[in-house]
Amino acid sequence: MSVFDDLEPELARWRHKGLVPRFWLRDDDATRPTPALDRLLGLVHAYDTPLLLAVIPAGATEVLAKRIDGERMVTPAVHGYAHRRHTHKGVPPMELGGERPVGEILDELKAGRERLIGLFGERLSGILVPPWNRLSREVAARLHEAGFTALSTNSWHEDGSSLPQLNTQIDIVDWANGRRGHSLEWATGELLRRLEQARERGGAPLGILTHHLVHDDQAWGTLEGLIRTLKERDFAFGKADGLVEEASKRRTQA
Repeated sequence: MSVFDDLEPELARWRHKGLVPRFWLRDDDATRPTPALDRLLGLVHAYDTPLLLAVIPAGATEVLAKRIDGERMVTPAVHGYAHRRHTHKGVPPMELGGERPVGEILDELKAGRERLIGLFGERLSGILVPPWNRLSREVAARLHEAGFTALSTNSWHEDGSSLPQLNTQIDIVDWANGRRGHSLEWATGELLRRLEQARERGGAPLGILTHHLVHDDQAWGTLEGLIRTLKERDFAFGKADGLVEEASKRRTQA
């Protein structure tokens, strides 16, 4: 008996509503090629799974651009500016907020976006991925001024932007317990919980979040097991920008 058999009643509810679950994959904190990045790209190839790769502009290197050049399944995105904390100790870390003026933050984001356009050209996604999945509502409300077309944080949070928001929901790293990888059993339970929530939201796509630089063996095993099982069941993994475009069309038609 598979740990995924518990999903069947929920999947039946999706079918009854004429809905089909859709998934997408995001990885954060890239700056340069590493063995861990190679391992992640190997999974992307093996399972033909599109990846939104969130790149830190201040640390991004030309060798990273060369490494993913020609990787048709990989789309780079802006991951803040320097992944530097600008909040006091005892307050959740945030780069795109704190006590800095909003204009200063937007200027930094513009500079970061321009730097990544210089490295990746037209391949660069219009999606902003804030470090730590956090930004102030004041910054979120003005992201369009920095040239972004969408926002991606975590869970179902709406962060105050007028832009479409495409979030991740399943983070395979257990940050609260030593940054260890979650087990496949945990991921299955989380998948069931998030499928229920996505169904209630009309079949919203579900995002899987990874951080290749901190993965232990369990994280890698859980990621591969999750992707493999979903693909074996013929569920689609979409490109993030395509899912954003789809959501934008639905908003226009509503």
